[in-house]
Amino acid sequence: MGVSKEFIKGLIRDVEDAIKEIERITNKPYDELSDEDKMAIRYELIVIAEAVMALAMHIVRRELNERPRTPINALMILRDKGLLMMNEYEDLTRLVRLRNLLVHRYWVIDDYLIYQSIKSNFKNLASFINRLRDRYGI
Repeated sequence: MGVSKEFIKGLIRDVEDAIKEIERITNKPYDELSDEDKMAIRYELIVIAEAVMALAMHIVRRELNERPRTPINALMILRDKGLLMMNEYEDLTRLVRLRNLLVHRYWVIDDYLIYQSIKSNFKNLASFINRLRDRYGI
């Protein structure tokens, strides 16, 4: 059946837009973030995770003709096929798990830890996105 370049392109755009918004918000020191800022960061992380899960599932199903049981299983398949490096796999898996906490157990979230983590790190996600751009000519 083949992958849909337009679908992939749209998901990449979602990821990049969400990263820009997170970077905009986190330009402020943590003490200056409002509750709305913290919720916006959470929301954008969910957007990124949802897009990553959709990308992984789409590529694994459409290009690799496999049937992953879960989005993390899809990431594992991409890793095993060499489409995702180990450090990218580990970061993206943590992102998906964080998304699950944000959606299902939001009361246990430490916004300061999230702030500290994202302040310095979207490198592995960007690396994966760039590889997809190259692979699919986007």
